[in-house]
This record gives sequence, structure tokens and C-alpha cells, in this order.
Amino acid sequence: PAVGANAIGTMRAAFLVGMFGFAGAVTQGGNVSEAVGSGLVGGISLPIAGVILVLVLGAGLMAVGITTGYPIATAFTVTGAVIGVGLALGGTPVWPKYRQIAAIWVLTPFVGGGIAFTIASLLPRPDVPERYSIPVLAGLVGAVLVNVQFSFLNEGGTSGTLRGFGQQLLAIDGLASAVSITGFAALVVAAVVWWDVNRDERGGLRRVLLALGSLVAFSAGGSQVGLAVGPLL
Repeated sequence: PAVGANAIGTMRAAFLVGMFGFAGAVTQGGNVSEAVGSGLVGGISLPIAGVILVLVLGAGLMAVGITTGYPIATAFTVTGAVIGVGLALGGTPVWPKYRQIAAIWVLTPFVGGGIAFTIASLLPRPDVPERYSIPVLAGLVGAVLVNVQFSFLNEGGTSGTLRGFGQQLLAIDGLASAVSITGFAALVVAAVVWWDVNRDERGGLRRVLLALGSLVAFSAGGSQVGLAVGPLL
């Protein structure tokens, strides 16, 4: 999207995606790897031949998608291949995980599409200037980000959040402190973006776009490497 909006050149965008994708793979990939490697089929460990089959199916379907231009999701191909091979070799279905995955896959397009439609309907309105709407959006992203689980903030073997890390530093706990820290993070992000956009509207919007693209690359890096490495576990 940043390249399409002429906010950045293709090679610079590729460099940023590579850098943030690598960071996401290193810090977040373990969570997805664990789910793919041990959470999809019960009572069996895939033999080497089974893992080879899973990766061949995943890579083959991805190659078909790239060749035809049809967006075949890596998560769909790898998850389906692991489940199919595992069940064929005598594994037992993990129904709670399947229901969770199915719900996410079914609801995400509608929930994401609904949110996108609402926001996109508001942005072009003349009574909603971008110097106000974009900082609000950035603040909402900041509020979400401080509540995302990061594996490098682990405490006791589990992933932690920036909000939880802040609560630890301040030695406070409870819902009120969680809401306060989340709100404070959102206000800080919104204020910084508001200052930047008002100082240089075109440059500020460009920087917001690059920051959001980098965040997507970070998330995708963790997801994609987890799907590739998961079957090896």
C-alpha cells in the first residue's frame, strides 16, 4: 500500500519489509510454530515423510497462487496439510483448536471489512479533517499494540504485553491500571502523530503509512516463519 500511494520506492519498501519481517520472525514466530507443530493433531508425531509432504503441499499451493495471481493464504495451506497428513497417519482431531481457527477465518473478513468500511466512509468527509482523524486512528492502533502478546516480554514462560510490563514497572495491578496504561499509550501515540501531521501534513501522513506498513510486516514475519517452521517441530 505504501508503494501504491507513492509514499516510498519499491526497493526501500522491500528493505523495510525485510527488516521488520525478520524482527517479527525472530521474536514472534515461536508462538505460531508451537501451534502448528503441536496443536493441530493429537496423539502422533509426524514422520519425516509426512513433514516433507506437508511442506511440498504448502509450497506447491503457494506457487500456484503466485503463478495465477490468486491469493492463496499460507495459513490455509499449511494448516490443512498438517491436519490432513496427521489424521491420515492415525492422529486424533483437536476439535477445540479447529473451532477456534474456523471462527477466526470466517469472522475476520467480515469484522475487518466492517471496520474498514466504517473508517473509509468517514475519512473522505470534509467535516472530518485528516489532521484529526489520522491521529485518532493511530491512537487506536497504539492502544491495541500495548495489549498484544509479545514473546520477548515473557514472564514465567508465557508471552507478555507492553501494558503488563508497564504494570510491573509501576507495581500496580487490576483493571483500572490496565485501562489507564492503555489510554495513556493511545494518547501519547495520537499526540505525536497529531504534532507531526500538523507540522508537515504530507510528510506526517507518509510516516504514519510507513509505520503501519512496518507493523504489518512485523506481524506477517512472525506468522509466516511460524507456518514454515511449525511442521518441523
